[in-house]
Amino acid sequence: MRTQVEEDAFQAWIYASNCLLYEADTGPALLNVGTADEPRLIPRDQAWQHAYALHVLVACDGDHARLQAAARQSREDISRKAGLGAQRARQLSRAADLCDQAARMIEQAGGRDDIKARRRLVAAAQHQTMMTALGAIPQVAQDSAEDLIATLRAIDNDEIA
Repeated sequence: MRTQVEEDAFQAWIYASNCLLYEADTGPALLNVGTADEPRLIPRDQAWQHAYALHVLVACDGDHARLQAAARQSREDISRKAGLGAQRARQLSRAADLCDQAARMIEQAGGRDDIKARRRLVAAAQHQTMMTALGAIPQVAQDSAEDLIATLRAIDNDEIA
């Protein structure tokens, strides 16, 4: 059975593996991470890394310490398992990067020491990951937006710690 750190690092590795696949896909060099009305074009690799860092953030429930531990675990796995091969080492390196990026998001949102800020960030990240995956389906988009509003209202009313 895995420890929490090992499980978090494993989840980050799964997301990193997928992230690297999407980064390598053919397609436009820039992706729109904004809206049709307010486009925000960024390099393809950065767009996918941001999207998967949100998944890692949600998987670790926005817990800064868990993200830092998972990043350390991923880096230790690279150094401890020298015969991994280039692809596995690259995946573990990306996993550590995704954990670091998610931890920075928490810091920037003030969620490291503020539980409400952390819960808001996790709720927003859950909504964003849903929108990225299934947001083209109108009912999914509407349901996710309603869930986000209800969750934020509950957080603000101290119903969610």
